[in-house]
Amino acid sequence: MLDTQLGRDNARVLALISRYLTESPCAVTPESLRELTQDFGLRPEEAFAALLCAWCGLDTAREEDARIYRQYLPRMLHRLRPEDYASDPYLRAVGTPEGEADGFQLEQQRYRPMELFVCDDFRMDAEGRVLPQLGWFDEGFRYPALTERGRVWMTITPNEINTLRPLAEQARGHVLCYGLGLGYYAFHASGQSGVESITVVERSAAVIDLFQRHLLPRFPHGDKLTLVEGDAFTYAADRAPAGRYDTVLCDLWHDAADGIPMYLRMKALEVPGPRYQYWIEPTMQYYLKEAALC
Repeated sequence: MLDTQLGRDNARVLALISRYLTESPCAVTPESLRELTQDFGLRPEEAFAALLCAWCGLDTAREEDARIYRQYLPRMLHRLRPEDYASDPYLRAVGTPEGEADGFQLEQQRYRPMELFVCDDFRMDAEGRVLPQLGWFDEGFRYPALTERGRVWMTITPNEINTLRPLAEQARGHVLCYGLGLGYYAFHASGQSGVESITVVERSAAVIDLFQRHLLPRFPHGDKLTLVEGDAFTYAADRAPAGRYDTVLCDLWHDAADGIPMYLRMKALEVPGPRYQYWIEPTMQYYLKEAALC
Protein backbone atom coordinates (compact mmCIF):
# COMPACT_ATOMS: atom_id res chain seq x y z
CA MET A 1 0.00 0.00 0.00
CA LEU A 2 1.22 3.51 -0.78
CA ASP A 3 2.45 5.27 2.35
CA THR A 4 -0.26 7.91 2.49
CA GLN A 5 -2.40 9.01 5.40
CA LEU A 6 -5.51 7.85 3.58
CA GLY A 7 -3.98 4.44 2.97
CA ARG A 8 -3.03 4.13 6.62
CA ASP A 9 -6.52 5.15 7.71
CA ASN A 10 -8.12 2.58 5.40
CA ALA A 11 -5.86 -0.17 6.68
CA ARG A 12 -6.53 0.79 10.29
CA VAL A 13 -10.30 0.81 9.84
CA LEU A 14 -10.28 -2.61 8.18
CA ALA A 15 -8.07 -4.05 10.91
CA LEU A 16 -10.26 -2.66 13.71
CA ILE A 17 -13.48 -3.90 12.11
CA SER A 18 -12.00 -7.32 11.37
CA ARG A 19 -10.95 -7.65 15.01
CA TYR A 20 -14.37 -6.63 16.30
CA LEU A 21 -16.25 -9.02 13.99
CA THR A 22 -13.88 -11.88 14.80
CA GLU A 23 -13.48 -11.43 18.53
CA SER A 24 -16.65 -9.83 19.84
CA PRO A 25 -19.42 -9.04 17.32
CA CYS A 26 -21.96 -8.76 20.17
CA ALA A 27 -19.92 -6.39 22.37
CA VAL A 28 -22.50 -3.67 21.83
CA THR A 29 -25.56 -4.82 23.75
CA PRO A 30 -29.18 -3.64 23.77
CA GLU A 31 -28.63 -2.39 27.32
CA SER A 32 -25.54 -0.34 26.51
CA LEU A 33 -27.18 1.16 23.42
CA ARG A 34 -30.35 1.99 25.35
CA GLU A 35 -28.32 3.76 28.03
CA LEU A 36 -26.72 6.12 25.52
CA THR A 37 -29.90 6.82 23.58
CA GLN A 38 -31.96 7.52 26.70
CA ASP A 39 -29.38 9.31 28.85
CA PHE A 40 -27.68 11.37 26.14
CA GLY A 41 -30.36 11.65 23.48
CA LEU A 42 -28.25 10.00 20.79
CA ARG A 43 -29.76 8.32 17.74
CA PRO A 44 -29.17 4.52 17.73
CA GLU A 45 -26.62 4.86 14.92
CA GLU A 46 -24.71 7.53 16.84
CA ALA A 47 -24.80 5.45 20.02
CA PHE A 48 -23.59 2.34 18.21
CA ALA A 49 -20.72 4.32 16.64
CA ALA A 50 -19.70 5.68 20.05
CA LEU A 51 -19.73 2.21 21.64
CA LEU A 52 -17.83 0.68 18.73
CA CYS A 53 -15.33 3.51 18.95
CA ALA A 54 -14.76 2.79 22.64
CA TRP A 55 -14.39 -0.97 22.09
CA CYS A 56 -11.79 -0.33 19.38
CA GLY A 57 -9.80 1.89 21.73
CA LEU A 58 -10.26 5.06 19.70
CA ASP A 59 -9.75 8.28 21.65
CA THR A 60 -11.51 11.13 19.87
CA ALA A 61 -9.33 13.63 21.75
CA ARG A 62 -6.58 12.52 19.37
CA GLU A 63 -6.93 13.90 15.85
CA GLU A 64 -6.10 10.63 14.08
CA ASP A 65 -8.80 8.81 16.07
CA ALA A 66 -11.33 11.61 15.70
CA ARG A 67 -10.77 11.49 11.94
CA ILE A 68 -11.71 7.79 11.84
CA TYR A 69 -14.77 8.48 14.00
CA ARG A 70 -15.99 11.35 11.82
CA GLN A 71 -15.09 10.23 8.33
CA TYR A 72 -15.70 6.49 8.45
CA LEU A 73 -18.08 5.20 11.12
CA PRO A 74 -21.23 7.21 10.22
CA ARG A 75 -21.11 5.87 6.65
CA MET A 76 -20.37 2.28 7.65
CA LEU A 77 -22.98 1.47 10.29
CA HIS A 78 -26.61 0.68 9.48
CA ARG A 79 -29.53 -0.12 11.75
CA LEU A 80 -31.47 -2.63 9.66
CA ARG A 81 -35.16 -3.50 9.81
CA PRO A 82 -35.92 -7.24 9.98
CA GLU A 83 -39.08 -6.86 7.90
CA ASP A 84 -37.09 -5.48 4.97
CA TYR A 85 -35.26 -8.80 4.69
CA ALA A 86 -37.85 -11.27 5.99
CA SER A 87 -40.11 -10.10 3.14
CA ASP A 88 -37.61 -11.19 0.48
CA PRO A 89 -39.51 -13.48 -1.96
CA TYR A 90 -36.92 -16.25 -1.61
CA LEU A 91 -37.24 -16.37 2.19
CA ARG A 92 -41.01 -16.27 1.96
CA ALA A 93 -41.02 -19.11 -0.56
CA VAL A 94 -38.57 -21.53 1.07
CA GLY A 95 -39.61 -20.95 4.67
CA THR A 96 -37.44 -22.90 7.13
CA PRO A 97 -36.12 -25.90 5.19
CA GLU A 98 -34.27 -28.67 6.99
CA GLY A 99 -32.43 -31.67 5.59
CA GLU A 100 -29.13 -33.54 5.58
CA ALA A 101 -27.05 -35.38 3.00
CA ASP A 102 -23.48 -36.67 3.21
CA GLY A 103 -22.28 -34.18 5.82
CA PHE A 104 -24.21 -31.22 4.41
CA GLN A 105 -27.10 -29.81 6.39
CA LEU A 106 -29.86 -27.30 5.81
CA GLU A 107 -30.50 -25.43 9.04
CA GLN A 108 -31.52 -22.13 10.58
CA GLN A 109 -28.96 -19.80 12.11
CA ARG A 110 -29.49 -16.55 13.95
CA TYR A 111 -28.10 -13.08 14.45
CA ARG A 112 -28.46 -11.97 18.05
CA PRO A 113 -29.80 -8.50 18.92
CA MET A 114 -27.15 -5.85 18.19
CA GLU A 115 -24.77 -8.40 16.64
CA LEU A 116 -22.70 -6.60 14.01
CA PHE A 117 -22.19 -8.23 10.61
CA VAL A 118 -21.12 -7.40 7.06
CA CYS A 119 -24.24 -6.37 5.14
CA ASP A 120 -23.00 -5.28 1.71
CA ASP A 121 -19.97 -4.83 -0.55
CA PHE A 122 -17.25 -2.33 0.24
CA ARG A 123 -18.01 1.21 -0.84
CA MET A 124 -15.46 3.87 -1.75
CA ASP A 125 -15.96 7.59 -1.43
CA ALA A 126 -14.63 10.19 -3.84
CA GLU A 127 -11.44 10.64 -1.80
CA GLY A 128 -10.67 6.92 -1.76
CA ARG A 129 -11.81 5.95 1.73
CA VAL A 130 -12.89 2.33 1.90
CA LEU A 131 -16.16 1.93 3.76
CA PRO A 132 -17.07 -1.62 4.80
CA GLN A 133 -20.83 -1.83 5.17
CA LEU A 134 -21.95 -3.18 8.54
CA GLY A 135 -25.41 -3.73 9.94
CA TRP A 136 -27.29 -4.91 12.98
CA PHE A 137 -30.84 -5.70 14.06
CA ASP A 138 -32.40 -4.53 17.31
CA GLU A 139 -33.93 -7.98 17.66
CA GLY A 140 -32.83 -11.49 16.75
CA PHE A 141 -33.00 -12.47 13.09
CA ARG A 142 -33.10 -16.05 11.76
CA TYR A 143 -31.86 -17.05 8.32
CA PRO A 144 -31.30 -20.23 6.29
CA ALA A 145 -27.82 -21.75 6.18
CA LEU A 146 -26.11 -24.59 4.40
CA THR A 147 -23.29 -26.12 6.42
CA GLU A 148 -20.80 -28.90 5.79
CA ARG A 149 -19.88 -30.72 9.00
CA GLY A 150 -20.43 -27.52 10.94
CA ARG A 151 -18.62 -25.20 8.50
CA VAL A 152 -20.81 -22.59 6.86
CA TRP A 153 -21.10 -23.19 3.11
CA MET A 154 -23.69 -20.51 2.33
CA THR A 155 -26.25 -18.36 4.12
CA ILE A 156 -29.08 -16.07 3.09
CA THR A 157 -28.36 -13.03 5.24
CA PRO A 158 -28.74 -9.32 4.44
CA ASN A 159 -25.29 -9.50 2.87
CA GLU A 160 -26.32 -12.11 0.29
CA ILE A 161 -29.62 -10.32 -0.30
CA ASN A 162 -27.95 -6.95 -0.85
CA THR A 163 -25.14 -8.29 -3.03
CA LEU A 164 -26.74 -11.13 -5.02
CA ARG A 165 -30.28 -9.99 -5.68
CA PRO A 166 -29.26 -6.92 -7.78
CA LEU A 167 -27.08 -9.21 -9.92
CA ALA A 168 -29.92 -11.69 -10.38
CA GLU A 169 -32.27 -8.91 -11.43
CA GLN A 170 -29.79 -7.92 -14.17
CA ALA A 171 -29.67 -11.44 -15.64
CA ARG A 172 -30.92 -11.91 -19.20
CA GLY A 173 -31.24 -14.67 -21.78
CA HIS A 174 -29.52 -17.98 -21.12
CA VAL A 175 -27.82 -17.79 -17.74
CA LEU A 176 -24.88 -19.81 -16.42
CA CYS A 177 -24.32 -19.88 -12.67
CA TYR A 178 -21.17 -21.30 -11.06
CA GLY A 179 -22.05 -22.44 -7.54
CA LEU A 180 -25.49 -23.51 -6.32
CA GLY A 181 -25.42 -22.97 -2.57
CA LEU A 182 -29.00 -22.39 -1.43
CA GLY A 183 -30.09 -21.27 -4.89
CA TYR A 184 -30.73 -17.64 -3.98
CA TYR A 185 -29.37 -16.20 -7.23
CA ALA A 186 -31.11 -18.87 -9.29
CA PHE A 187 -34.43 -18.15 -7.55
CA HIS A 188 -34.39 -14.45 -8.36
CA ALA A 189 -32.87 -14.82 -11.83
CA SER A 190 -35.47 -17.41 -12.80
CA GLY A 191 -38.20 -14.93 -11.94
CA GLN A 192 -36.93 -12.38 -14.47
CA SER A 193 -39.08 -12.27 -17.61
CA GLY A 194 -35.99 -11.84 -19.77
CA VAL A 195 -34.35 -15.04 -18.51
CA GLU A 196 -34.99 -18.09 -20.68
CA SER A 197 -32.92 -20.72 -18.88
CA ILE A 198 -30.44 -21.13 -16.03
CA THR A 199 -27.69 -23.72 -15.97
CA VAL A 200 -26.16 -24.17 -12.52
CA VAL A 201 -22.80 -25.91 -12.16
CA GLU A 202 -22.21 -27.39 -8.70
CA ARG A 203 -19.43 -29.78 -7.73
CA SER A 204 -21.18 -31.38 -4.74
CA ALA A 205 -23.72 -34.11 -5.43
CA ALA A 206 -24.95 -33.79 -1.84
CA VAL A 207 -25.69 -30.07 -2.25
CA ILE A 208 -27.58 -30.80 -5.47
CA ASP A 209 -29.54 -33.56 -3.71
CA LEU A 210 -30.54 -31.30 -0.82
CA PHE A 211 -31.54 -28.54 -3.21
CA GLN A 212 -33.65 -30.81 -5.40
CA ARG A 213 -35.46 -32.40 -2.46
CA HIS A 214 -35.99 -29.44 -0.14
CA LEU A 215 -35.70 -26.17 -2.08
CA LEU A 216 -36.39 -26.58 -5.80
CA PRO A 217 -40.01 -27.68 -5.27
CA ARG A 218 -40.64 -24.27 -3.67
CA PHE A 219 -39.29 -22.32 -6.67
CA PRO A 220 -42.15 -20.88 -8.76
CA HIS A 221 -39.96 -20.88 -11.89
CA GLY A 222 -37.91 -23.97 -11.17
CA ASP A 223 -38.61 -25.35 -14.65
CA LYS A 224 -36.02 -22.90 -15.99
CA LEU A 225 -33.22 -24.57 -14.01
CA THR A 226 -30.81 -27.26 -15.17
CA LEU A 227 -28.37 -28.61 -12.58
CA VAL A 228 -24.96 -29.90 -13.67
CA GLU A 229 -22.66 -31.76 -11.29
CA GLY A 230 -19.12 -30.73 -12.10
CA ASP A 231 -16.17 -28.44 -11.51
CA ALA A 232 -16.80 -24.81 -12.43
CA PHE A 233 -13.34 -24.20 -13.87
CA THR A 234 -13.43 -27.33 -16.00
CA TYR A 235 -16.86 -26.35 -17.28
CA ALA A 236 -15.66 -22.81 -18.03
CA ALA A 237 -12.66 -24.09 -19.96
CA ASP A 238 -14.29 -26.95 -21.88
CA ARG A 239 -18.06 -26.52 -22.01
CA ALA A 240 -18.92 -22.83 -22.04
CA PRO A 241 -18.09 -21.60 -25.56
CA ALA A 242 -18.83 -18.08 -26.75
CA GLY A 243 -22.41 -17.56 -27.85
CA ARG A 244 -23.94 -20.20 -25.58
CA TYR A 245 -24.74 -17.98 -22.59
CA ASP A 246 -25.80 -14.38 -22.21
CA THR A 247 -25.16 -13.95 -18.46
CA VAL A 248 -22.57 -15.72 -16.30
CA LEU A 249 -22.55 -15.48 -12.51
CA CYS A 250 -19.63 -16.82 -10.44
CA ASP A 251 -20.25 -17.34 -6.71
CA LEU A 252 -17.77 -19.96 -5.51
CA TRP A 253 -16.15 -18.35 -2.48
CA HIS A 254 -16.90 -17.64 1.14
CA ASP A 255 -15.31 -14.19 1.26
CA ALA A 256 -12.63 -12.09 -0.40
CA ALA A 257 -9.79 -13.95 1.34
CA ASP A 258 -10.49 -17.25 -0.40
CA GLY A 259 -12.25 -15.65 -3.36
CA ILE A 260 -9.48 -13.62 -4.97
CA PRO A 261 -7.51 -16.59 -6.41
CA MET A 262 -10.71 -18.13 -7.81
CA TYR A 263 -11.90 -14.77 -9.11
CA LEU A 264 -8.66 -14.23 -11.04
CA ARG A 265 -8.72 -17.81 -12.34
CA MET A 266 -12.28 -17.45 -13.63
CA LYS A 267 -11.58 -14.02 -15.14
CA ALA A 268 -8.89 -15.66 -17.26
CA LEU A 269 -11.48 -18.10 -18.63
CA GLU A 270 -13.96 -15.47 -19.81
CA VAL A 271 -15.11 -15.74 -23.42
CA PRO A 272 -16.52 -12.94 -25.60
CA GLY A 273 -20.23 -12.28 -25.46
CA PRO A 274 -21.71 -12.94 -22.01
CA ARG A 275 -22.12 -10.38 -19.30
CA TYR A 276 -19.99 -11.68 -16.42
CA GLN A 277 -21.02 -11.15 -12.82
CA TYR A 278 -18.90 -11.94 -9.76
CA TRP A 279 -20.14 -12.02 -6.20
CA ILE A 280 -18.57 -9.27 -3.97
CA GLU A 281 -16.44 -8.11 -6.90
CA PRO A 282 -16.04 -4.51 -5.57
CA THR A 283 -14.59 -5.85 -2.32
CA MET A 284 -12.13 -8.13 -4.10
CA GLN A 285 -11.12 -5.39 -6.53
CA TYR A 286 -10.26 -3.15 -3.59
CA TYR A 287 -7.88 -5.73 -2.15
CA LEU A 288 -6.36 -6.41 -5.56
CA LYS A 289 -5.75 -2.72 -6.10
CA GLU A 290 -4.15 -2.37 -2.68
CA ALA A 291 -1.91 -5.39 -3.36
CA ALA A 292 -0.79 -3.84 -6.64
CA LEU A 293 0.21 -0.66 -4.81
CA CYS A 294 2.38 -2.48 -2.27
